[in-house]
Amino acid sequence: MIELVKKSTKTLIDKILAMINGIDIFDEHYADKAQTNPWYTLGSLVWLFWVITMVTGCLLMAIYIPSISEAYDSIVKIQDVIPFGALMRGVHKYGADAVIIAATIRLYRIFICADYKPNRELNVAIGLVTLLFGMYSGLTGYLLIWNQRAFWATKVFATFPTYLEQFYILGPTHIGVNTSQILLGGSSIGQATMTRFYGFHIAFSLLALIAVELYFYRNGLKRFNMPWKMAILPTAMVVFAAIALPAQIGHRADPSVTPLPILSDWYFLALYQFLKYIEPVWATALTVLIPLTVVILPFLDLGPETKIFRRPIFFMVVIMGFIEFVAFSTLIIMNIANIHTDPPIWRGGTWFLIAIGVIWQYILQKTEKPEKMPVMVGDFIAYVICPLFVMFWAFPSLLNGFLTVKDQLIGTGICMVPTVIAYTWHLLIRKKMIVEVTPAQ
Repeated sequence: MIELVKKSTKTLIDKILAMINGIDIFDEHYADKAQTNPWYTLGSLVWLFWVITMVTGCLLMAIYIPSISEAYDSIVKIQDVIPFGALMRGVHKYGADAVIIAATIRLYRIFICADYKPNRELNVAIGLVTLLFGMYSGLTGYLLIWNQRAFWATKVFATFPTYLEQFYILGPTHIGVNTSQILLGGSSIGQATMTRFYGFHIAFSLLALIAVELYFYRNGLKRFNMPWKMAILPTAMVVFAAIALPAQIGHRADPSVTPLPILSDWYFLALYQFLKYIEPVWATALTVLIPLTVVILPFLDLGPETKIFRRPIFFMVVIMGFIEFVAFSTLIIMNIANIHTDPPIWRGGTWFLIAIGVIWQYILQKTEKPEKMPVMVGDFIAYVICPLFVMFWAFPSLLNGFLTVKDQLIGTGICMVPTVIAYTWHLLIRKKMIVEVTPAQ
């Protein structure tokens, strides 16, 4: 028994060390692939756009005044008075947007190409953290303009933590209200909020820069694995965007006038639309649950297969995420949201896409390894019908929240029936039937 524990512990430690050694921040372990496959230059592009954003940000700091009474005027000065100020601010904005775009595409590539195999599961978490870092760094910088749109988008964002008070366990701790007040520097948006967001905006890049540089110094790896002459085109694209589409200034923030609809920057639009469809407390929980699900997914993709069309469940999850991001972003821009008619449509669409992936996976497995008809029927019931039934029943509850304890018990009881059927088949009946049919083969 002791030897078994030691062996299991050693195996686990080796697995963890292998995952740590396989970490990629900017695709530094794919230097060879980057020479022939442009998709593996995305990590280098994230670094390049990040550097562009930091350099222009440092220049803007010399002129910008982080004060609610002077912030907007200093932006106007940068835009209209300072030579090349509009260009510098535009490059800063579009450089930050480019970081988010490149990080998003890179995360999709990791899933599509199964770059988390073997022993690289942590790369999904690293890719997600890179994306969230860019998004929340942009969010903190967004308020610094101190215009109407930024003020009200920040106000909506700052209310999310307060809904944690409605959870039975977290409510008495007042962690939600305390988090909101730490972010705002009080109970409302003011000078303390401006100071905090200015500090957060700088700290995000500064702390990340220190951590990244220590990592590369310790491991002796290159940050930028593409020829420097190839960096001219993406840099020129950012500069062109800054010239062709100058960064907007908007109207000075006015707490007494609420704009409708309240819109954030483009990368949070889908989330804001999502929040219109769900009870705020459950929406807050799901904004945490969704990133955790993304991190866990690679650990559920067992086997050596890397081709996306042979991993149909993951393929449909990727498609689902992309479609819902585009659709939700479009709907909020058009100010279309009906909490009574819309949620069943997108819930049904989500379930349908996942169902296609599950059935597709079943067909692939049975085509490659055909079995006797009774086993195939049992597998279809246990591995297709049962999980899809549980998902179909659970989706409304997960996305709308359990209203009462009675609803929770009834929902759990109903979902336990197909669950018991599936596990009984997998653990007891299936093995016995395969043993019985093997001699006949």
